[in-house]
Amino acid sequence: MSYLVFIVSVGLLALLGAGGPLHRDTWLEALDRRIDAIEVGVWGSLSMRIFAPLFMAGIALTVTQLFLGDLAQALIGVLLLYFSWGRGDYPTELQRFLARARVGDSVGAGAFLDLSNSEPTAIAAWETEALAHFTYRGYARWFPPVLYFCLLGPFAAAAYRLVVLANARSGGRFDDAQNLLEWLPSRLLLLTFAVLGDFDSTRRLVTANEVDGEVSVKALLAEGVERAWHLDESELQGVDKTIAAVETAAKAINRSCAVWVILISLAALL
Repeated sequence: MSYLVFIVSVGLLALLGAGGPLHRDTWLEALDRRIDAIEVGVWGSLSMRIFAPLFMAGIALTVTQLFLGDLAQALIGVLLLYFSWGRGDYPTELQRFLARARVGDSVGAGAFLDLSNSEPTAIAAWETEALAHFTYRGYARWFPPVLYFCLLGPFAAAAYRLVVLANARSGGRFDDAQNLLEWLPSRLLLLTFAVLGDFDSTRRLVTANEVDGEVSVKALLAEGVERAWHLDESELQGVDKTIAAVETAAKAINRSCAVWVILISLAALL
């Protein structure tokens, strides 16, 4: 049943992309206002932001089971896992960024990296930010929810996304919780990069940063792509190097997705 839930939800993401009613998070803003009015601590506030929606999902599951029986578990599981996918149209944004970069539109390309308001002398910063940005976006939209779904079920995958959404809305108030949840999936993705690329170089990166809390997940994954596919040794310069790096990151994310799907499928058959 869990494998069926996974395949259906992944298929819906591939067909429909991110969006739709399940990805309209405005209702969470009303919940935030109610919780903020209570004035509890950071962890208490985060707990309420997670458990309140999950409690409602549990009630929906209980009620649905009265009518659909065991099928209700699969239905609610698909909805929760689909909810846990990352927000935004990552593939479209990636292609639009590359299109702007290829024609030398640094301002337009920087807009996809939240650099559109930078000073004119700093607009070129998108060249160094692009690899980290799109590697992390590709990672965060898919890999952590899949891992927590496989380990603990659809409610855990939804809980991860609720933490990320709450952290984004609060301006980083729950960074510690998000970093804690992202530690394991980011390292597993690095190991996937190592298998697909230069194993020794990338493996050393995982080991070197195993207990380094100062290295962000975004920077770590970007360096993983650089080491696994030797981007730091590329002879390309400027925009051409940036385009090649982002395209390599996109291929790395897609191939890693395929590896994870294959491994999950094999585990389901055994």
